Amino acid sequence: MKNLLLIIFCAFTAIALKAQPPSIEALRTCAAEKGMSPKEYIFKLFEKSDIVVLGERDHRDTIQYDLIHDILADPRFAEQVGHVYTEVGSYNMTDDVNRLLQGVYPTEAVFMDSLYAYYRKSETFYPIWEKSNRVKFLKGIYEVNRTSPKKIKLGLTDCEFSWDEIRTVEDFKKFWKSPGLNDRDSVMAAHISEMYARQTPLNGKRKALVITNQPHAINYSMILKKTNTVYGAQGWWMKKNFGEEKVKIVVLNWFDYNLFDGSNFPMTGDGHWDAAFELLQCHPFAIDLKNTPYGKTAYNGLAGGTTSHVKNKCWQDVADGLIYYAPLYDHVAAWGVEGIITKEFEPEIKRRLTIFFQATQPGIEIPIKAAIDEYNVFHTFPTVFRSKEEVKDLIMKVLEKNP
Repeated sequence: MKNLLLIIFCAFTAIALKAQPPSIEALRTCAAEKGMSPKEYIFKLFEKSDIVVLGERDHRDTIQYDLIHDILADPRFAEQVGHVYTEVGSYNMTDDVNRLLQGVYPTEAVFMDSLYAYYRKSETFYPIWEKSNRVKFLKGIYEVNRTSPKKIKLGLTDCEFSWDEIRTVEDFKKFWKSPGLNDRDSVMAAHISEMYARQTPLNGKRKALVITNQPHAINYSMILKKTNTVYGAQGWWMKKNFGEEKVKIVVLNWFDYNLFDGSNFPMTGDGHWDAAFELLQCHPFAIDLKNTPYGKTAYNGLAGGTTSHVKNKCWQDVADGLIYYAPLYDHVAAWGVEGIITKEFEPEIKRRLTIFFQATQPGIEIPIKAAIDEYNVFHTFPTVFRSKEEVKDLIMKVLEKNP
């Protein structure tokens, strides 16, 4: 009996120890000694690996796209990599978007008119993708292509879809229940594999940057008991398709969204990560996760899909690298594209909204006016659901508890 109690005690002790986040000082020291410029880190990864998967945070966060634009605008990207793939965007729209981004326009105004015309087609299976950073991203690629002899090509990886082919609620319901939509991670990875194989090598090698939301980006899979089949996150499929070392997964700092219940605010590692960043004066850094205090921090998961099932993993189990770029209180959710809904386009967006809501949320009053206001007016809000002052105060309290 004593031995049994000892075993149980040791087991609980091990679990408790594993749950303890690294100290703030250990995290600060590690970042100070091993951290490097996020942009340089990405290019360093490309020296040994062919594909870098960047796990973006909240889809609406526009601050992260300052870093992404900085990477794409560096001449090395067009010269050495040349290809970027995004979760956002239906696969069948790839030719359209590249005609837009590689076109020649007499003025910026003419380009913006063309960009809006393309955008109204909707790159996704939502009535329209209202996240403002998408326009920022597309315009950024165009600006690079406008002045660079080598052009960046964009690959859209999500399920094939076109609103032109959706005429009824039943049409949308059929798509909504389709196997492809419910296994998007493997579909997106397959689309990348197909397009990647057709890339023209640069300097004898094919390279690519993949931008996808963190729940898709991680290296994790599970067995679905009902069908006895493997369900893997996009990052897992990428490593499986191309090879463990040829694909590197890098995540951007966020918070543990899967643990957010509408009132609490679960910062990574009990807030130790963000407290350490504060001690570093919030200077951006990138770092390998393996065998570091960051990598050994418990992974709590993010919202949706595979990641809500992740148990007993550390960050180094699901990703290769971490980029800390802007503190939590500076993350900005931006949505709405001013002027995207014109009088001429109103009947079409109303049609899409009606079909979408009747198919996905039958019985509710369709919020057409509210939706149009969301789409057509630029809005910003803290992505972390709390004010800048509240979040700063929470981080300061973590520091006070851990002097």
